[in-house]
Amino acid sequence: MSEGFFVLEHSDAGILNMQYVTKLYSYIITIPLIKNLLIMKTIISILFTTLAVAVFSQLSLRTVDDILEQPEKKAGIYRIAGTYLNTAVVNMNYGSAEILSVMNKKELKDADIIQIDVVYTNYPRDQDISDLNKQRILNMLSIRPDLIKSSGITWSMVRQMYCRNESQAKLLFHGVVIYYQPEQTQALNRLERESYEALPQDDKIKITDNTLKQFNDEPVILKVMERNNWKNPTIVADVTCSMYPYMKQTAFWFLLKMNKKETVNITLFNDGDGISNDQKIVGRTGGLHSVSTKDYKDFRELLLKSVSYGCSGDSDENDVEAIYKAQRDNPDAKEIILIADNLSNMRDYSLIPKIKVPVRIILCGTKYRINLQYLNLARMTGGSVHSIEEDLTDLINKSEGESFKFLDKTYVISDGQVIERVQSSARI
Repeated sequence: MSEGFFVLEHSDAGILNMQYVTKLYSYIITIPLIKNLLIMKTIISILFTTLAVAVFSQLSLRTVDDILEQPEKKAGIYRIAGTYLNTAVVNMNYGSAEILSVMNKKELKDADIIQIDVVYTNYPRDQDISDLNKQRILNMLSIRPDLIKSSGITWSMVRQMYCRNESQAKLLFHGVVIYYQPEQTQALNRLERESYEALPQDDKIKITDNTLKQFNDEPVILKVMERNNWKNPTIVADVTCSMYPYMKQTAFWFLLKMNKKETVNITLFNDGDGISNDQKIVGRTGGLHSVSTKDYKDFRELLLKSVSYGCSGDSDENDVEAIYKAQRDNPDAKEIILIADNLSNMRDYSLIPKIKVPVRIILCGTKYRINLQYLNLARMTGGSVHSIEEDLTDLINKSEGESFKFLDKTYVISDGQVIERVQSSARI
């Protein structure tokens, strides 16, 4: 099965619901002396509409078999990926599905899990070990019951190839590696502030190619800005704690390309200036800080002020509120550039119709998945989406039913929305 496709299965729950509604339907149509047929038809319509939604929801849930049917990834020896995400290792033995130990088990209960790698070896060579891996995945439910069904978690099957015999295979890691968002803590905020305080204080420092080598792992801001060369840009940027690796790049881009050359309109958002999550109101969360300037020092001061309130507390952010402010403050702007955390949702996604200019979205953190909210933001505003490798510029021209690829995944326009493509045939 191709990556990005799901196989649909009937579930026992769906069958039971169908039996229940069929009996209820039979009961309704045999009720004597129904005077108002319209009421009866309305009730039946509601029941079957509700059932259809419920059954479709159940059918579209991911299963263990869906995970196993993905194309394998192959590695010589598995290494934990270099990323700002936290990792938890689940140890298992060669040829066994038993969980021996779990790192950070308490943290994982409430963590925003992004990626799970199931890691095993190619010995016996090219042997089908689907049954063993299936049990390994099922045993992971003892850590958290939503790991399989949650569409926000990406699974990968990774086969290690550097082993010629059983002895070599047993020396390699077997088990599962979980990548998850670091908790929004004071410690993370301190790390963020220290990172920004270490930025050049003014434009006296000369930025060279060697200076930029520190961003070689994921220089997404630098690459996208270099490819597109937007003039007098209006920029909206997420500066919550998870974004500090990318805002450093933005600062160096400003020094290298923009300082004293063009006016840059900047709005930074931190999701509420440190207010508690229960105080965050859609469209009125706050934590928006703006400046129009040609001077790098103004940008640095704005950045330090914006991050001084601590981490945002939850994973959803107020992107659209910030875009709307930039639109009001800069009525002549022909487009708005959003530097977005791909791993966070927009709390105020429903407010997108307020945005009247194209939004060019630079997606940060696309290693494991693409957040469909940002693809739809670009489509709804006539904007574009940009990763370190690709620019997706023609979303608004995609027709209903049309499919397209972005970062090796397939998407389709369905009911006017961008969705990840789902296999149409069901397996019974």
